[in-house]
Amino acid sequence: MTAKELKLDYFQIYDVANRQATGNIFLQGQFDKQRLRMQLALLDFFANPVAKNAEPIYDKNAHLTWYRGGVQPPEPMRAVILENQFGKFEIRTGRGEGLLVPTQKKEPGSVFPTTLDHYKVYLVVDVGKVPDVTLKLRDQFGTSEARLGRPLFFSVPVRKRHETKEYPIQNERAHLLIFAITPRNLEKKVTLQNQFIPRGTSVAVVRSVMLAVPSIKNEWKQV
Repeated sequence: MTAKELKLDYFQIYDVANRQATGNIFLQGQFDKQRLRMQLALLDFFANPVAKNAEPIYDKNAHLTWYRGGVQPPEPMRAVILENQFGKFEIRTGRGEGLLVPTQKKEPGSVFPTTLDHYKVYLVVDVGKVPDVTLKLRDQFGTSEARLGRPLFFSVPVRKRHETKEYPIQNERAHLLIFAITPRNLEKKVTLQNQFIPRGTSVAVVRSVMLAVPSIKNEWKQV
């Protein structure tokens, strides 16, 4: 169940100096019977594709920007059984926390990641046993070791409508289980571009805080 097999990278998620964001969007994923509205409020995190324990990166251009959601309707708790390279997990999801948006990190030779999905982020409110693992991570900001913590968030691919444009799901099989990791301080500035910042904007990267792991959702139910 490698990044290549699932056609989705591991992502090292970095805290950034927060920036206000605006966007009135409608999302629908495998949990939803209909489209649900989300109002973006804050650009909160940035994610690099990362090589875990020397496993190759699938798409070096695949980056994600994490936007916190403002106005969102309440949603029921879901029990989810999933698996990834670290094992099988039983989790329960809470409220929707925001949206992961495909993003181009502007630098020589980079292109926009057109095959990368949008992911709605849910808070994980309960989880079973978590393995005690230390990882070697390498991304475009450097190499580090990090200890895997507990899952904090779960992300599902979603269809998105923004203004008059539709963004379909392209890889419905692959999800992201997002773990806490040992933080690493970093001082970088990157220029990001996506549909909410079409002319690009400079963002200050502060520290690595989480690891998003490609995962398969085997079953789920509302509880």
